[in-house]
Amino acid sequence: MENSCNRKVYIVDVKRSDWLKSNTIKGWISILDKVQETVSKVIFETQTEKIDFIGHSSGGIMLRLYLSDQLFRGKKYNGKLITENLITLGSPHQALRATKLRKFVDKEYPGSFFKEVNYISVGGKVDIRSKDASLLTKFLARRSYESITGDLNCEGDGLVPLSSSLLAGSYQVILLDTFHGGIFGKFWYGSPSKVNDWWRKIKI
Repeated sequence: MENSCNRKVYIVDVKRSDWLKSNTIKGWISILDKVQETVSKVIFETQTEKIDFIGHSSGGIMLRLYLSDQLFRGKKYNGKLITENLITLGSPHQALRATKLRKFVDKEYPGSFFKEVNYISVGGKVDIRSKDASLLTKFLARRSYESITGDLNCEGDGLVPLSSSLLAGSYQVILLDTFHGGIFGKFWYGSPSKVNDWWRKIKI
C-alpha cells in the first residue's frame, strides 16, 4: 500500500499468536521467516535493491538480528545486504534486565553494529499522570521502567524507558506525548499524526 510519504509499504503478516510465542527462539525464527518471505515478495514485485525496515518494540530488536550474516539456530538471513535504513520505534535496546534473546542481540550486535546500515531509533516521552495515559500505563509504567533501567522515575513511552529505546550510535528521534502502543495512551508511534512526525524527523 502507499502511504503519505509516497513510499510503497509492505506489512509482515505477524499475528497476535506469533507474538505470544516471541519469548522463545522458535517464536523469533517464525517471525524472522515471515520477514524473509515479505522481503522476497517486495524484491519480486518492485525489483528494488534496498529496503527500509521499520520495527516496533521487540520487532526492532528482531530486525537487528535479521541483519546478521551469522547462523542463528541454523538460519542465516543476512538482511544487511538489502537494508538501507533500519527504523525502530520504542524498542527496548539497552536494558539492565532483558530477556535472554534480547541480551543475545545486544551482546553479539551492540548498538549500530553493521556500518553499511543506517540505524534510526525513535523513542517516546510521556507524562504518565496525564489524561491521555491509560489506566494500564498509570499502573505499569514505573514498574516497567524500573525493571529495564533500575530507575522507576525515568522518562519513557509508558512501557519502554527513553534511554533504552534510543539505540547507541543511531540517529535518535524523541517524540513528545507518544505512547508505546494504542492501549497505553491516546497517541502512539503508529498514530497517523505521529507517523508523519517521526517520518519528517528521520530525514531519509
